[in-house]
Amino acid sequence: MARKAVRPGQTRVEDCVQWVKKRIHGEVFRPRMRLPSVRTLARERGVSPFTVVEAYGQLVASGYLEARRGSGFYVLGRASRSLAPKGYQKPRIDLSWLMRNMLADSAANGPGLGVLPTAWLAAIDLGAALRSLGRQAPTRWLDSGSRRGYEPLRAVLQQRMAGLDILAQPEQIVLTTGITHALDLVLRSLIAPDEAVMVLDPCWFGALGMLSAHGSRVVSVPCTPSGPDFVAMERAVLQEKPRLLIISSVAQNPTGVSLSAEAIARILDMARRHDFLIFEDDVYADLCDSAMPRLAGADHLDRVLYAGSFSKTLASNIRVGFLACRADLADRLSDAKIISGFTTPELNERLVHKLLVENKYSRHVQGLRSRLIEGRARTVEVLSEAGLRIFNASVCGLFLWVHMGCDCDELALLCGEKGLLLAPGRLFSPHGTPSEWMRVNVATDPDLTSDCIRGARSLAARRRAPPRPH
Repeated sequence: MARKAVRPGQTRVEDCVQWVKKRIHGEVFRPRMRLPSVRTLARERGVSPFTVVEAYGQLVASGYLEARRGSGFYVLGRASRSLAPKGYQKPRIDLSWLMRNMLADSAANGPGLGVLPTAWLAAIDLGAALRSLGRQAPTRWLDSGSRRGYEPLRAVLQQRMAGLDILAQPEQIVLTTGITHALDLVLRSLIAPDEAVMVLDPCWFGALGMLSAHGSRVVSVPCTPSGPDFVAMERAVLQEKPRLLIISSVAQNPTGVSLSAEAIARILDMARRHDFLIFEDDVYADLCDSAMPRLAGADHLDRVLYAGSFSKTLASNIRVGFLACRADLADRLSDAKIISGFTTPELNERLVHKLLVENKYSRHVQGLRSRLIEGRARTVEVLSEAGLRIFNASVCGLFLWVHMGCDCDELALLCGEKGLLLAPGRLFSPHGTPSEWMRVNVATDPDLTSDCIRGARSLAARRRAPPRPH
């Protein structure tokens, strides 16, 4: 290859060094990424291998790269941030930051993940079901689909919800591509942009992002280890007159808290007295005991819009969810679904239907529940041995809410340099305030959680240390 032009007064080694730095700062070469081999880069840049060796050596000496014997040269985790050029700003810890880091690398790992480990999912059953569907005549798949979604799946969902004491006819069920889609339909159809929507603090960050985009007034109520602070909730309802409450009866994200029958009765009484709707997010339903009470069951789907999904238990890419509600509301939501995105993918709905009717899904979730019980016990043990405070250790589902004793924004950045994803408390705060709390996924390898604990201790010690004399 022809030699690349070099700026006047700059050697080929310096040119090569600047070429690499520019790509590190621009995150073309990301932390822990392996750089091109010496021979490959020499060929691409039109220089000798000795030039590249010298350039890589300078980058190692200046803290941009590390050399691994027999493996090559890798970008150091801190390089793109601590050695960035003038004008570089530290990443802001927000929803966009978390989603970019979750989706940028399929191998992302750490206690901040919001999903089960891939190895826990039913890959073999999914593959077999897909192959079986592929052998069927595809004529029906070529049609546009139906307004409310695949009818046989809605009929099965009717039976499954009856097991939770939630009685609904198939025409009261609208299939969606997940909880996010379900909430979006509710906001678009039933809530005016300037109306107040009530949430718990902390709460699912996805809801906060959608409320912000919708232009809703967010009203927050403190969450206690047993559910909402009812004194604060009554006061907020009187002052703000919310049109909608977003809440989970079971395994709330991020605290893991579930509601008692008494708490459910108090919430429904308040909703009737003050005339607001309730969006019940039950995305983690299948990871917990089905005997736990639900708002939708006690309400008989009068004011409650009940939402579920299979993305957490089957696979994130199988976007199949549902809404159950009053028939008149289901009509409005179906219309909004058609207008905003037409029909939902029937192939995915047929796949989920097949797994449900063949009982493979039930066996799969039973295994998940057992593994989560074991994972939660191990995680609680690790956290307790470290002396960390758990919001409520006797919860079900995927998460624990943990006080780390340090600024969790800083902890997230520190652990990010080691390839660990964290979900700091700021993301779950309706006010976006820094927090010493963070969400911990109990399906995470306990060794990774221990790494985060060590990082928290380091930051806490640094905060306590007296300032150095100038």
